[in-house]
Amino acid sequence: MKYRVFLEKRAQKQLENLNDNDHIKDKIIKLKEGFVPELDIKKLKGFKNHYRLRAGGYRILFELQEGPSIIVYAILPRKKAYKK
Repeated sequence: MKYRVFLEKRAQKQLENLNDNDHIKDKIIKLKEGFVPELDIKKLKGFKNHYRLRAGGYRILFELQEGPSIIVYAILPRKKAYKK
């Protein structure tokens, strides 16, 4: 299933501030194809439609919505990604 991927303003700023953002951009582009096995996607516990995509030492956090669309709301280093 094909998805439309949107980045929130906060995620866009985080992406611009990264040194190796080409690798992360490639992962986001592949995310348009859906939940393919080559992407390391896992559901986040305690949330209904929230997932994470592993991109090296970074995590791309996103929400699956009807439409079908994906809203990327954060791109963070692994250590900061899961803190509340």
